[in-house]
Amino acid sequence: MPINVICHHELRPEWRRLGLGARPVFLSADPRKGNVYLAPAKLEASLRARLDPLSLDLCEIAAFVYLADKLVPRGRHEKWVRDLSFLIPVRAPARWNEVRTLLTHTVGTLSGDNVQFRFVEKVGTAAERGAGAGSEPHPGASDCVSLFSGGLDSFAGTVHLVQQGRRPLLASHYVSSLKGLQRELVDGLRNHFDQSFEHFQYRVTSRRTATTVYPVKTRESTHRARSFRFMTFAPAPAAVRGLSEIFICENGVLSLNVPISEARKGTRSTRHAHPLYLTYFNELIDALYGRQFSVRNPFFYWTKREEAELVAAAGLRERIRDTVSCWGYPNLTLKYKDSNHCGTCIPCLVRRISTIAAGLEDYDDRYAFDAFDADADLAPEQYRNVQDLIYFAESFAGSTKTDLLYRYPELVMVEVGPDDAPSGRLEAMIDVYRRFAEDTVKIAAERAPHLLRKERQAA
Repeated sequence: MPINVICHHELRPEWRRLGLGARPVFLSADPRKGNVYLAPAKLEASLRARLDPLSLDLCEIAAFVYLADKLVPRGRHEKWVRDLSFLIPVRAPARWNEVRTLLTHTVGTLSGDNVQFRFVEKVGTAAERGAGAGSEPHPGASDCVSLFSGGLDSFAGTVHLVQQGRRPLLASHYVSSLKGLQRELVDGLRNHFDQSFEHFQYRVTSRRTATTVYPVKTRESTHRARSFRFMTFAPAPAAVRGLSEIFICENGVLSLNVPISEARKGTRSTRHAHPLYLTYFNELIDALYGRQFSVRNPFFYWTKREEAELVAAAGLRERIRDTVSCWGYPNLTLKYKDSNHCGTCIPCLVRRISTIAAGLEDYDDRYAFDAFDADADLAPEQYRNVQDLIYFAESFAGSTKTDLLYRYPELVMVEVGPDDAPSGRLEAMIDVYRRFAEDTVKIAAERAPHLLRKERQAA
């Protein structure tokens, strides 16, 4: 039986005939009774523009998908996949029904769930459907939108775009202290390049007030759908400013994210910048807005080491330690003194290997745990992360192309990625992974030989 997610603070009488089941889950962005914090007025204030109805719908849908992902627990092993059926009131139901299949493919590819969407007209919004977006002039007008998380990849992405002569509008989702960190990084870029940047910051989270009807209790920590929340707030400023290019900047290893062990197959590894997901998302917003967008990852054939080297070469190496890559930030890292990085999640490990390989370790943040220390008191899951990553690197560095395709068939998904590879797409992506794998094995041999296979230890 699917879990029905009613995106309103009550079950309206006209919806009861839809067969929604006895115990639906409720999510609502109603400012008084709702359990979802979205604040459209603050979005428009940050952009200094009115959002069109389609963009408001898209932002709300992203919030509902993201919070349903946190609210509904997954099962173990073969019960990982959930069946989620959303009933969502929208301002433009006819348009959303036209793109429903694309929305289903986009969300399902990212989260790994079986999802369904039904749309009904949002009460009291008939007059909104014809409204359009309008904006005030902005000094130093942007020519593209780039997602800016505050991580090393998105920071390097901004450096890269500026060096290409671009003027990106930076779109940032924030939680707690990340808001100030993002602003400091953007201010550092403004000062360094003597260039203004529009910076659109927004927040989507659960809310609990005295009038909240159904308080949200987080039951799931995998958060596979949070990239949908992250990505969907890029078309809104793009539509306001009349822009067509949207950039998400992520190194190739974590973009394709080939599973590093059997236990991480499918969406057990994140797909936040996976080429198939980006393709579906691009098709979705093209169809939704009725015009062509270009959603690209300029670092798809780069390693994170090369991104760090780009930042250093631009004279910004001192800013590396201020960026945050940890998967557990901020909830997990709050308990660590003077550190924003756990040191044992896969993003932390990839970052640390990359900065060491680039000769930039002294400019990196300190890590709460030294995963390469044989005497480190690591929990089983923490140890498994570093062990899996090093074993994967050893296998990749020492295998032929034929062996790699047999062992990691997910590599062929690169063929739906960008066609601007320096050679064939598959060959270019294998080369990206080889460069990262060779860095990983070299650093493991120097700092963690106990984690290498016995034959390498003997060598």
